[in-house]
Amino acid sequence: MPQKLILVVEDNQINRTVLSGILFAEYRILEAENGQEALSLLKEHKDEISLILLDIIMPVMDGYTFLSIIKADPAYSGIPVIVTTQSGSESDEVTALSYGANDFVAKPYKPQIILHRVASLINLRETAAMINQFQYDRLTGLYSKEFFYQRVKETLQQSPEREFDIVCSDIENFKLVNDIFGVPAGDRLLCGVADLYTKFVSGKGICGRFGADHFACLLERHWEYNDKLFVEANALINALPNAKNVVVKWGIYNIVDRTVPVEQMCDRALLAARSIKGQYGKYFATYDDELRGKLLREQAITEGMEAALAQEQFVVYLQPKYSIKDGGLAGAEALVRWNHPQWGFQHPGEFIPLFERNGFITRLDQYVWEKVCAMLREWEEKGYEPLPVSVNVSRADVYQADLPDILIHLIQKYKLPPSRLHLEITESAYTENPGQIIATVNRLRELGFVIEMDDFGSGYSSLNMLNKMPLDILKLDMNFIQSETAKPADQGILRFIMDLARWMNLSVVAEGVETKTQLERLREIGGDYVQGYYFARPMPKAEFEVLLPEAAKASKEKAPHRAKLRAQQRPLLLVADEEESYRVQVQQTFGSRYQVVGAPDGASALAALDGNEHRVAAVVLSLTLPDCAGFNVLDQLVGMRDIWNIPVIATSPPSEQLEERALELGADDFVCKPYSQKSLWRRVMRTVGIRSSAQRERALEKEAYRDYLTGLLNRRGLSAACDPIREEDLPVAVYLFDLDNLKQINDTLGHLEGDGLIQRFGALLSRHTRKSDLLARYGGDEFIVVMQRMGDEQAALAKGEEICRVFRESCRTDRVPAACSAGIAVCRAQEPLADVIARADEALYRAKSDNKGGCCLWKG
Repeated sequence: MPQKLILVVEDNQINRTVLSGILFAEYRILEAENGQEALSLLKEHKDEISLILLDIIMPVMDGYTFLSIIKADPAYSGIPVIVTTQSGSESDEVTALSYGANDFVAKPYKPQIILHRVASLINLRETAAMINQFQYDRLTGLYSKEFFYQRVKETLQQSPEREFDIVCSDIENFKLVNDIFGVPAGDRLLCGVADLYTKFVSGKGICGRFGADHFACLLERHWEYNDKLFVEANALINALPNAKNVVVKWGIYNIVDRTVPVEQMCDRALLAARSIKGQYGKYFATYDDELRGKLLREQAITEGMEAALAQEQFVVYLQPKYSIKDGGLAGAEALVRWNHPQWGFQHPGEFIPLFERNGFITRLDQYVWEKVCAMLREWEEKGYEPLPVSVNVSRADVYQADLPDILIHLIQKYKLPPSRLHLEITESAYTENPGQIIATVNRLRELGFVIEMDDFGSGYSSLNMLNKMPLDILKLDMNFIQSETAKPADQGILRFIMDLARWMNLSVVAEGVETKTQLERLREIGGDYVQGYYFARPMPKAEFEVLLPEAAKASKEKAPHRAKLRAQQRPLLLVADEEESYRVQVQQTFGSRYQVVGAPDGASALAALDGNEHRVAAVVLSLTLPDCAGFNVLDQLVGMRDIWNIPVIATSPPSEQLEERALELGADDFVCKPYSQKSLWRRVMRTVGIRSSAQRERALEKEAYRDYLTGLLNRRGLSAACDPIREEDLPVAVYLFDLDNLKQINDTLGHLEGDGLIQRFGALLSRHTRKSDLLARYGGDEFIVVMQRMGDEQAALAKGEEICRVFRESCRTDRVPAACSAGIAVCRAQEPLADVIARADEALYRAKSDNKGGCCLWKG
């Protein structure tokens, strides 16, 4: 791997030489005498530079001016900067950080500290860059769906005078391409279509892929759409390799009303495309009056909403939440129902999405908040158990500058503590304008409100936001719970999500629990709270109040236990130091955030860790503990990092020898005594933040390798696991399975049945393969199995035939026979996985040609 490039900006030649000498063995170095020269080097090498070491006091352009310029320029703002200065004062450090510096080191330079800080910041930046790759579709390089939405929104906002259309396409018989020519051929076709899209809109719009064979583009309107245009486009697609008799349908949405959400614009374009599926000679359709017919109902709802609010037709229902551990009533979620005088009770799914689009949701939400606060005050006066109630906060609410003031006014009006009102913000809201979301939600948490991420698991758009978002509770989506609890215990990602929540000190509420089996599964993996029809449906206020007296009685009995449990659930900060007065100071500094545990010696420190490793947020460790125990504790903490990755801040009186030894052993930071508690606070927060961020990124990267539906590897995960195939695993047998008749099952029995069939096949593969084998869902209904150290071709063929037979016998459906076909290729030498899959794909084609449901071995 090529060495990273570091820019050293320092006017003193001796200092530059010293820094270059420290870094030379591990990095390439660029040198600049002042800020102006550094800017010139940045322009020339901006894509190569991994980090900047910057002096503050320089001629021509000082470090502060240089920092201001690069942090204001998006091309350079992401490059981490470590400030170096002769002064070690806290004021200089704070000033440098306020200008955008990422870290601060004082002269004279200490090699181990410089190398440690540089490596940490470069690694953090590169990990964040990996997450940014999710903005692009991995196969075609076009924008991903979510990022396409964002880019369209930005373009429309920036160009109000220009006219645009959304054009979406749907390849009508794309599944046939995969069935006949194989997945790799289908992928090449999709890449060819993406290239045609890119060339067609070049300079006139932007393109995205929505998954499978759905593409979309935003086009500036320069022409009238006609059959000739799309016939020619269809001909170009059919001229691509492996594209025989491909039929593409296009849908067009003319953007007139820019208040319509981009997601809805694209949905309308796709609705238009689907409206002509199966119609010979029809290549495109525009979203028109006929399609708009279904919006008439929405119009009627819109016209009646103001009167409904004024007449209090909206009624608050409450769905109880229960503790998984003891089954006690733990709170409720406030839901809204519309009791219309003519239409009767309306399901929220009919009017809530419309109110979210037209903005009325903010007024409805405030109405519900007021009703809930009034309920809570009434219950308080009646002496009922002070249970919390969760209320919905829509994305439109979050974007109000006065949202905290509105909520504070309500709780003050009804004399309630903020913690009684839990604020549910949907997962999708976190991906829009995250800067404003973070600022607003941080303010609400500071005021004492409890924040829940609602519908977590409905889509993984916000997984990478968990590093930054201020949260107290994850609320798992109903469909996610029902899907995950249907899988075997060793599959799926529910346990991963629960472990992630535990590690982040978050509580977990599971929605949509409808069976005892689901409850037991959640109890087994350590869930906190549940709600769903298994316990109770949403109910009017009067029915819910019947439950409260019993809850109050149970609460009194459990109060001592709950107080103890709350204390045990707080993150723990271990302070191992021989001075009692110092331990007391740390307790006073951090007591509001952590449960601070003091230890005067090494034995006490290790005893405090025993059994509490999962709770420890950080360890402040004196290297001068009696009997040289400091390094013994540090050595044991570092040895635990495969399981418990606990940040360690080492302390001692000034000693370069102790400092370098501690950093070499794995301490995250070093502080010289004496120092202020304010400085210790900043160092602990920074160290915990860096370590937590790195761990979360690794966890999220691992999750990005999993297929959501089956829990098996996805393409990215398979590629990371075995590309190229390793010599020690040879020979390997690569199986390409294809589920026959899945499209017919989807069309006849519905997509839920089809998804269930995919899940059952994934579970079957897990049962009939070894733990060392690699299993992946490769496409919609294609699966890859890589069986390591499998050189016997007849044994490999027998295993493939066994899997096909068992699937055929165990997954029968009433109306459509379920079966799978398989192609097998045996690899005896190191080569790219894609080449082996291509051979397995040829074998699969022969198996399907001879007899669907069969298995064929590739012969060269």
